[in-house]
Amino acid sequence: MALPKLVKVSGSYYKGFELLISSVPGNYVLDMTLNQPGAMNSISITPDNYGAGDYINLVHLDSSGKQLGTIAENIYNLGTGISIMFDFPALEKMVSNDIFRLTYVNVSGVALSIHTVVEYAGVRKS
Repeated sequence: MALPKLVKVSGSYYKGFELLISSVPGNYVLDMTLNQPGAMNSISITPDNYGAGDYINLVHLDSSGKQLGTIAENIYNLGTGISIMFDFPALEKMVSNDIFRLTYVNVSGVALSIHTVVEYAGVRKS
């Protein structure tokens, strides 16, 4: 007799964000927030153009802007349409209104867009 297996208590959700980068060198910030508590499973980051020497940083902030942790530093733009994917093996716990901040550092002077998809496990409300 097979025993039933509970795979998840709640579900996985996906949310997309876009960051527009102008051709002016500098830091461009995308603050990603989730409307409900849960845990981030992963994020994928895809540039639509190549910027030689451009890089990203990811940090986790609380709702007041206090940094809770650094997720990634100095991850370079690998090229047009090449996704950078981060899977969080321990999950990244997100309280409502926490901020997941992506900073894109444009040193090349190339205009582009950064497309992100965040996967998170939300808490089901009964």
